[in-house]
Amino acid sequence: MKARKLFYSVFTCLIVSFFVADISSAQIFGHGEETESPTYKKELFNDLNYRNIGPYRGGRSVAVSGHASQPYTFYTGFAGGGVFKTTDGGSSWINISDDFFKTGSVGAISVAPSDPNVIYAGMGETDIRGNMSAGDGMYKSTDAGKTWKHIGLGESQFIGDIEVHPSNDEIVWVAAMGQIFGMDGNEERGVFKSTDGGATWKKVLFRNNKTGAVDIAVDPNNPRIIFAALWEAYRNPWEMSSGGEGSGLFRSKDGGETWEEISKFPGMPKGLLGKIGVAVSPANSNRVWAIIENQNGGGLFRSENGGDTWRRISADRNLRQRAWYYSKVIADPKNENGVYVLNVGFWKSTDGGSKFSRIGTPHGDHHDLWIDPNDPQRMIIGDDGGGQVTYNGGEGWSSYYTSATAQIYQVTTDNQFPYMVYGAQQDNSTFGIKNRTNGFGIDESDWWPVAGGESGYIAPDPEDPNVTFGGSYGGYLNKYDKELGLSDRVDVWPDNPMGAGAEKLKYRFQWTFPIIISPHNPDVLYTTSQHVHRSTDEGMSWETISDDLTRNDKEKQKESGGPITKDDTSVEYYNTIFTFVESPIQEGTFWAGSDDGLIHISRDYGETWENVTPKGLPETMISIIDASHHDAGTAYFAATRYKFNDFAPMIYKTTNYGKSWTKITKGIPAMDFTRVVREDPNKKGLLYAGTETGVYISFDAGENWQDLQLNLPAVPVTDMAVHKRDKDLVVATQGRSFWILDDLPVLHQMSDQIAKAENHLFQPERTYLFGGPSFSRPGSTVGQNPERGAVFFYTLKDEIEEEIKLEIIDPAGNTIRTYSSIKDDNDRPVRESSTFYEEEDRTRPSVVANQPGLNKFVWGLDYPDVTRIDGTQILWAGNTSGPSAIPGTYTVKMHIGDEVVAERNFEVVKDPRLENVSQEDFVAQFELVKTIKAKLDTTHKTINRIREVRKEINEMMAEAKDNKELQEKAKTMLEAMSEVENELMQTKAEATQDVLNFEIKLNNKLAALASTVATGYGRPTKQQYAVYEDLAGKVDAQFKRLQAVWDGEYENIIQEFESKGGKIEN
Repeated sequence: MKARKLFYSVFTCLIVSFFVADISSAQIFGHGEETESPTYKKELFNDLNYRNIGPYRGGRSVAVSGHASQPYTFYTGFAGGGVFKTTDGGSSWINISDDFFKTGSVGAISVAPSDPNVIYAGMGETDIRGNMSAGDGMYKSTDAGKTWKHIGLGESQFIGDIEVHPSNDEIVWVAAMGQIFGMDGNEERGVFKSTDGGATWKKVLFRNNKTGAVDIAVDPNNPRIIFAALWEAYRNPWEMSSGGEGSGLFRSKDGGETWEEISKFPGMPKGLLGKIGVAVSPANSNRVWAIIENQNGGGLFRSENGGDTWRRISADRNLRQRAWYYSKVIADPKNENGVYVLNVGFWKSTDGGSKFSRIGTPHGDHHDLWIDPNDPQRMIIGDDGGGQVTYNGGEGWSSYYTSATAQIYQVTTDNQFPYMVYGAQQDNSTFGIKNRTNGFGIDESDWWPVAGGESGYIAPDPEDPNVTFGGSYGGYLNKYDKELGLSDRVDVWPDNPMGAGAEKLKYRFQWTFPIIISPHNPDVLYTTSQHVHRSTDEGMSWETISDDLTRNDKEKQKESGGPITKDDTSVEYYNTIFTFVESPIQEGTFWAGSDDGLIHISRDYGETWENVTPKGLPETMISIIDASHHDAGTAYFAATRYKFNDFAPMIYKTTNYGKSWTKITKGIPAMDFTRVVREDPNKKGLLYAGTETGVYISFDAGENWQDLQLNLPAVPVTDMAVHKRDKDLVVATQGRSFWILDDLPVLHQMSDQIAKAENHLFQPERTYLFGGPSFSRPGSTVGQNPERGAVFFYTLKDEIEEEIKLEIIDPAGNTIRTYSSIKDDNDRPVRESSTFYEEEDRTRPSVVANQPGLNKFVWGLDYPDVTRIDGTQILWAGNTSGPSAIPGTYTVKMHIGDEVVAERNFEVVKDPRLENVSQEDFVAQFELVKTIKAKLDTTHKTINRIREVRKEINEMMAEAKDNKELQEKAKTMLEAMSEVENELMQTKAEATQDVLNFEIKLNNKLAALASTVATGYGRPTKQQYAVYEDLAGKVDAQFKRLQAVWDGEYENIIQEFESKGGKIEN
């Protein structure tokens, strides 16, 4: 035994001493590289922004952490969504990495035990599923996540664990898997150590170029003792492999400087090893746990002597199924017999590992767990629904409907109003979500399940919005009727393939396979395996209309999973048609692209097919083909080779039906590989590309690209759709749900002339009389609506000191409102504070911005407000806002100084669903609301005048205390005025619900009636007219009464301020 240990110790020390060079690699990937000469400068996109519509349902997390001193603070790293933080025990979460990270997939996160402000995050998850993303190394925060700094290991790509010294936050160990994609491997893998907080790194444990480190355990009682798991694993397009000669468990007794392999110590399983998870019991440092994937005797192992000898405690397959995706063990910090194992279920043992019970959690598929070292009842678990918190040992958990971190595979839209956005969320369900609502946002009631499963395409029936067709892995295909709640299976070949290699299948359906309804015939449905299939009876029968359109390489259709645990779910099914499209302008012209790099075209409804693959194109996944909306012979495709460890962008274009192709990637960084390309259906030559970290745009049909990242976080963009009617760009992400860019007409109109102009006012979009406010607050769980109202964009070459005005004019030519750059809508001047520094470029909502570049102003379709009451104003079920605009052609004029520099007409249109509401109905409603508001305005002005008169009389009488006759007359007059005031408004109400004690008066009744009439759209009712006439008569009676007071026997009092009293105008 001692001899064996000495041999391993010497052997590993020799290996480590060879690799002790400091490593501080630069970042890779992403939007860190500016385009040298963009078509248009970024300033011209200043006020364009994406909005996140949700859904707010957590995506996969493999990294969670917390700190013993902060009971309500936790961190979750998402596999695509960056780092989120909660400070209220999981009730709400806020992203804290968006402004700093260049990639989105977080593989590990750790808060330093000695300082809760120090956090380390490692990028790239090591649960090596088919849709994982590589990372760009290590990030560090020293202010609890407010800011982050990249600290190296940029070539590590996938980081499985981070452990920080229990009493020194400068000492940190990192388990780096290195290159998992492809077969070549790399040297930046293994265990790395830093003693200066990540400024420099030393590789302290390394096996070979194909083996990385996946887990580390540090003895909290003696941090010189460290255990590390090495894992030989890889993934390529057609297989995943877990296990090999490189896998093993190692121990260091000097803080990681030297290591010994303990994988062959007594009690350890013989044969090939795969993934290993390891943990040291804080309650007893001699007790060490290991969950081991092994050819012969895998399971949960336990050592009672710090790793010298081992015994298998449990072989329960519930603890070790799909070992490559799980294999995580965590020791209870207080009970040496307590141990947790993460798998599909969350398992706990309190008897040293002999028996386990399952703890219920909100979601399945568990990957990481952090336990408070002082209070084991307080935990956070990371699973395929994000991070959830418990304070009672798992009896209750926080919700995972708290963050928009869904991983979406594809996106489809329909043409309802408002249109729906469809997607499939990894390890959740498919759903359709409204792109906008009439409420304060897009909440859980605005999205619901549709056809298909977690990985599938969705095809909404263009003739029946309740019906969708959807797919999922295993060739699953169904038709779902939302109204009936019924699902029908219409699989092309309903022979479930689970667990079998692709070579055994009649039809090879990929994890994600196309399902398309013909844009020319809503009764024709297409889907693809290695063939193209067509149905004309909603899937009741299928015809195969192509041969095998792939390379059909039988050597790449074998079982997947590696030498130990097979794993065939269709993710690795290869030689399949991955993308398919019918030309939107030429019926019967089909394009098909395979996951092995072939492109075929049919121009005769599938009767014949021609291989039009670009010459010299390497084996690659054709991710998306987009057929042009402007020219039948033009098409584009985006391809990826990242599973070959080739991250180069690949976009190609043809203008002659595939006879020749041109690569069009100039301006996209060399490592930002492309997943999708889309052509704008409303603007020829305008293209959008989605990459591993964001969005790019081309204004010249792909000749040049520049980023269109705007406020979009660094996240993989899996698909995009351009909604033709509403002119929106819809972006599907792998980790941050759906985002929409609403303002494509600005991009449609952009030109060299506009870019060089001193100023330019863009043609506004059509504005719908529909939509709630555009509300977005960190930590909220509602998706953001578009801006409500008419949105005006304009450019300024330089900052303008002269007054800029936007004048809004109604269809009759009357000015509704004028907004200014030097004062707000309450006439308050805009001036720089002489006392405080102000936020740069911050503009009040009602002030016209004057900054260089693109500016935006939103008119909420509102007319001027009613006069407010001076002092406390309580209105129950009413308000003082002005009437809203109705359908018609309006005009906006842009003034600079005394000159009108631009004028644009724009349309306000009704909600298209209001088929039974006529323009005459809108006019009648508007006129009555305007009339009521005018009466309310006069009422409030009268109340304010009463108060002014009262103040002046009181001031005058204070100077004439000895004049008793004048005192009596004034008192009587004041009483008469108060009686009128008390009828016009409820003067006793000082808080909102006071009106439940003191009845509302005439002004409130008018305000409430106006709100009633303005509710919805349509002609007012007879009774609404009748109530107004009644109220107006009562108001006029009080006006008449007040005028009599002012015009009567008190002339000697009035004379002194008669010029201010005047007649009351109704």
